[in-house]
Amino acid sequence: MYSPGLEGVVVKETRICHIDVENSKIYYRGYDLEELAARSTFEEVAFLLWRGRLPGRSELEELKSELRRGRRPPKHVEYLVRAAPPSAEPIDVLRTAVSAMAWGEDLSDKSPEAELRRGLKIAAAMPYVVAAFDRARRGLEPLDPAEAESHAEYYLWALRGERPSGREARAMDVMLIIYAEHSMNNSAFTAVAVASTLADMYAAVTAAIASLKGPLHGGANVDAARMIEEIGDARRVESWVDEQLAKGRRIPGFGHRIYKKGPDPRLKVLRELAKELAAERGDFRWVEIAERLEEYATAKLAAKGVYANTDLYAAVIFRYLGLPVDVNLPTFAVSRVVGWIAHVLEYRQANRLIRPTERYVGPVGLKYIPLEERG
Repeated sequence: MYSPGLEGVVVKETRICHIDVENSKIYYRGYDLEELAARSTFEEVAFLLWRGRLPGRSELEELKSELRRGRRPPKHVEYLVRAAPPSAEPIDVLRTAVSAMAWGEDLSDKSPEAELRRGLKIAAAMPYVVAAFDRARRGLEPLDPAEAESHAEYYLWALRGERPSGREARAMDVMLIIYAEHSMNNSAFTAVAVASTLADMYAAVTAAIASLKGPLHGGANVDAARMIEEIGDARRVESWVDEQLAKGRRIPGFGHRIYKKGPDPRLKVLRELAKELAAERGDFRWVEIAERLEEYATAKLAAKGVYANTDLYAAVIFRYLGLPVDVNLPTFAVSRVVGWIAHVLEYRQANRLIRPTERYVGPVGLKYIPLEERG
């Protein structure tokens, strides 16, 4: 069977995530994502994705303690991050840092427990890595705010140098929950493909980060953020969209391989979150642009099965939270890493080397011509 892009090909059976396109629902381990976003925390969701169930109070506290203990990466990783040139892309620094975390560690034990410990180390250190590089390129020392009460609060605090408001910390928490998992996406597949060779968790996550970078995957959230900035005013939306379409260009924040019958089901949560942050700041400019974009571009593109996706409102939310545009992408990775880890652990339960085939369409039987006889 030939399926370009492997579309529709089932790679594995899963209990991690179910996307119900017909009813516009996403479930993590059977739990409605909207309810998790409203009532849960990122740490609780990480436990759920990794362990297959919600944690008890003591289990949750233990996970939070482990994340706190693992926030600072090994010294050689800190050195790498601070030595990176300011012109480096944050996602590239993060990818290199995760790869370097494997240095010096005995990786012979590939048991689920050992691989989860490695995954937890990676997830714990990623916020510090992203924030430390962003501060270093601005000539600032890294921060390690031990008083932070959550993964989300720690990340914002380490990035911005000041404790975020409760609403800001909760907004980042919800963003991390929403981005944590999304079935067999390209980066999750990449992690699983690498893990299927019995490579270690560091290798699998490093590869997943590389996959996430592309503009057809995670990199699209950077494009959406730049689009919002370029438009600048809701009154310019129609002319901007018309100009892009006339040139045959994509509209960032629109289109998805799965959601062709309606908008991304995560939009409802993100739209409301963007409005809440706008109200707190007393600045509705950016959310108004996104809402007008959603309305106008959908009217233009829905007939082609193109609808708004998470990147549209994520760009607005990250702007209200004060993230540099190029930090949007590694923030996606800070969240999605828990999904990658879950998929690696699940696939390893019945591991089989992923080795697809291809259909050859080139010539055969060509005669070799000696170099001196070639024209």
